[in-house]
Amino acid sequence: MEDWLKSFYTQTDPVKRQQLLLENTREMEKEADQLRKQLFEARYGKGKPRKDAFMGCLMNLKYIVESGGMDWGGRKKKLAVEVIHDLGIFEFEQKTETEQELIRQELKNTCRTYIEVSTSGRGFTSVIFGMGQLSDEGIAGKIAEQLSRLAFDAPHILRMEKEFEPLQRAAVEAFREIYPDREHFLKKR
Repeated sequence: MEDWLKSFYTQTDPVKRQQLLLENTREMEKEADQLRKQLFEARYGKGKPRKDAFMGCLMNLKYIVESGGMDWGGRKKKLAVEVIHDLGIFEFEQKTETEQELIRQELKNTCRTYIEVSTSGRGFTSVIFGMGQLSDEGIAGKIAEQLSRLAFDAPHILRMEKEFEPLQRAAVEAFREIYPDREHFLKKR
């Protein structure tokens, strides 16, 4: 992978990501560059990056898991279908290999951002009421639990594992890169 692409997919600051994208894809001749730009705009909007829509999708999955077991009226299922469309993983297997890879990379960056945001807060890394800090092992376990709930439990509850498989792979890969040799903490279904 080119150096700028490695930086682009490991960078979690949207403004810096946008700068990398603009500096390295001026001509927009390549199909991959056009797809990258489309995914970036789907995630952050056009112009200056605003809210992260993909992180919003992860929060919707968190809601699905934490809001109880019953799905009266199919609200959770409808929300999950919106997430699938917003993340670009609807009918994933019918997309080209290039599209699949770029979507996976963007999802991996989303999971990396989730991990970074979570671990940067004292509330997440503290033991009780901000007193005492979790060990690195404890933090890895807590992140693994959160990612497992978002990427594996939510789809399992709705019986949509196949539809969320690209997100599951991206979550595992992002966790593996940040916490090597701790993949066993993830609770995959």
